[in-house]
Amino acid sequence: FDQEDLDHVVELSPAEIRILPPTCSQKIKEVHSINWFMYICITLICAGITYYIETKDWQREWHILTFYAFVCLMLAIGGGTPRNFFMPVDEETTRKRKAWSFMLLSGTSFVSWVMAKSVQNSSKLGARFGLIGGLAYASWFVGIFTTGVVVYYLRKQGYYSLPDFIHDRYGPLSLVVFLLTVLYRLFNEVWSNTIVIADFFGPSLSTDWKLAAWVSMGIPAAYTLVGGMRTSLVSDFIQAVLMCALLAATYLTITGDLKANDDLRTYARANHGSDLLWRYNPVPDRQMWSLEGGLDLAFTGLVQGALSYTYMDPALTDRAFLSSKEMMVAGFTVGSIIAIAYITIFGFIGVYGSMVAQCVEAGACPSSDLNGADIAAVRAGEPSAVGTVLGSYYYSLLCLVIVTSALSTLDSTFSAVAKAVGPDLAGFLRTGKPLDPLNASFGDVLIGRIAIVAVGIAGTIPLLQDPEELSATTVAGTMVPGLGPPIYMAALACICSKSWSGRSTTKTRPALFLLPFFFSAAIGTCYQLAAQGDKNCAPFKLTECSAPLWTPAAADMCSSFDAYYGCIHESGCFEKSDLDHCTAHEANLGCALQCHEKYTLAEKGYETIVDLSGFSYGKGVYKNLFGVNLLSAFGALCLFIFACGDDFFDKIPESKAKRSSEDPRVEGHEI
Repeated sequence: FDQEDLDHVVELSPAEIRILPPTCSQKIKEVHSINWFMYICITLICAGITYYIETKDWQREWHILTFYAFVCLMLAIGGGTPRNFFMPVDEETTRKRKAWSFMLLSGTSFVSWVMAKSVQNSSKLGARFGLIGGLAYASWFVGIFTTGVVVYYLRKQGYYSLPDFIHDRYGPLSLVVFLLTVLYRLFNEVWSNTIVIADFFGPSLSTDWKLAAWVSMGIPAAYTLVGGMRTSLVSDFIQAVLMCALLAATYLTITGDLKANDDLRTYARANHGSDLLWRYNPVPDRQMWSLEGGLDLAFTGLVQGALSYTYMDPALTDRAFLSSKEMMVAGFTVGSIIAIAYITIFGFIGVYGSMVAQCVEAGACPSSDLNGADIAAVRAGEPSAVGTVLGSYYYSLLCLVIVTSALSTLDSTFSAVAKAVGPDLAGFLRTGKPLDPLNASFGDVLIGRIAIVAVGIAGTIPLLQDPEELSATTVAGTMVPGLGPPIYMAALACICSKSWSGRSTTKTRPALFLLPFFFSAAIGTCYQLAAQGDKNCAPFKLTECSAPLWTPAAADMCSSFDAYYGCIHESGCFEKSDLDHCTAHEANLGCALQCHEKYTLAEKGYETIVDLSGFSYGKGVYKNLFGVNLLSAFGALCLFIFACGDDFFDKIPESKAKRSSEDPRVEGHEI
C-alpha cells in the first residue's frame, strides 16, 4: 500500500475492508533470489543427469530413479522464505483450506514414518511368521496416533514445538540431550533407507550399489535444500498416493499368480494349513497367535511405538505442530490407520516368497517358479528377490515402491535436520531458547541447508564400509523409552488438571527428564552388550534366518532344520533355548543335526559381561527384547513419578500464565 491507499482504508468501516489474496507475481517476489539460483542450478544438473542416463543402456531402475528425482525437483519452487521452509501450514492455512490440510497431514504422517527399511523388515518378518510378522512391525505405527493425541494437549498449553516444551519444562540441559538424541536418530535414518534402495542396483559394495546409495541420498537432499518443509509436504502427499497404488498393484499381482499356480496352492494347503496369504503358517508346528509365533515382537512394538519411539523422530513430531491441533489429530489418526494397513499388507510379499521357496525346496513346484532368483533370499522374504520371482516388470514396480518409501522418509529427515539445527539449536544458542519456526530468519534457513548437506554425507559414508555391522544400530529404540514419560505424562496431567505445568515454581525441573532418559539409555546399553556377545548378535539378524522347511520328505526336513539352526548360530544369537529346541527336533525327526557337536555354547564363548535373561518374557525369539523394553518403560515411568515429588499437580506459574495470555495458540485466548 502507498499513503493514499492507507488514507482510504482509514475512511472505510470494518465491514467494507476486504483483503485480496496475493497475486502470482507477488508470491514469486516472496521467494528469495538465492533460492531461485539454487533451484535453477539443481534442476539443470538433474535434467542433464536424467538425459545422460536415458541415452544409456542402463537397467530400468536407474531411469525410474532419475525421472523420479526430476519430478520431485519440480515441486521445490516456492519454499525459499523462512516461513515456507520451516512452517508452511499454520492455523490460518487450515481455516482457508480444510480439505487440503487434512489430506496433506494424513499423507505426510503416513509416509514420513514408513521407511524403506520398515517395508523390507515387514516382508522378512512376514516370511518368517506369516501374517503376525507384518502385524508385529505395524504395531510401531500406533505411535503416529498416540503422538497426535499427546501433541494436541501440549499445543493447548501454547507450545510451538517439542524442543520448546522440553526447554520450558525441563531446562537447557534436557534440551541439549534431546536434540543430540534426535540428530543421532536422523543420522541413522539416512543409511537405513539408502541401503535398501542400493540393494536393487547390484551386489553389496559394488560400484553400482555405491552409486545408487549416493544418488538416493542426493535426490531428496537436493529438493529439500531448495524448498524445505513445504517441498517435503507436497512430495509426501504425492508419494503417499503413489505408494498405495503401487502396493495395491503388487498385491493383486501376487494373488493372481497364486491363484494360477495349482501346485503351489496344493502344497500350501497340505503342509502349511492354508493357501491364503493371511492364514499361511511358515512353520506348521508353531502356533501363529502365540509369543513364539511373533506376538512378542508385536507387544514390543506397542510398548516402543505408543510410549516413546516417535518422540525421538522429528520427521514425525515436527508435523504434529502444523495446521490447527484439531485438524492435526484427525490427520494423524487417519495416517496411523493407513500406515498399519500398508505395513501389514507389505508383509504378504514375504509370505508369498516363503511359500514359493518352500514349495520348490520340497519338490512340489518346479525351480522355474523362482525365475532365476536365489532361493534362500526368496525364502527369507527379501523384496528384491521376491520381485525377481514376479518378473522383470514387477521387479521394477517393487523397486519403485521401495524408492518411493525411502525418498519420502529421507526428505522428511532432511527437513527435520534443518529445523533441529536451525531454529531449535542455533536459535537456542542465540536467544537462550528454541525459536518459533514462524519467527525464523534467512540465517536459520542457511544453517539448516548446511546441516542437510553435512548429515547427508555423514550418514552415507559409513554405509560404504560395512553395512552389516552398521545395521546393529537399528535397535536404538531400546535405549529411548525414557523419552516417553516426560512427554506423555504432561499430556495426561493436562487432561486431569487444567492448571498443571509440571512444576510448582518458575524453576525448570531437569530431573523429570534426565532421570528416566538416562535410566533407559543405561538399560538399552546393557541390552546391546548382552545381545552382541562375541558375534555381534542383534535381533534384526534373526530375520535373515528363514523358517525351516516343512515337507513330507524327512531328508529335506533334516537339511532345512540343520541350516536354520546354523543360521541362528552364525548370527551370534544361539542360546540355550535354541540348543534345547535343536535337540528336540533331532529326536523327533530322527536327524543327525549334531546340535551338541556343532552348536555348543561353551566353545563359541557366548558368555557376556551383562546377563539380562532374567527379564525375558515368554519363549519367543524376541523374548529378551520384549522383557527389557517392559522393564525400561515401567522403570522410566516410576522414576518420573518419583522425581515429581509432591507438586505433580500445581497451578501454572506466573511466567507461563503470562505467556498463555499473550499467545493466540493457547486454547481459550481471544483474538
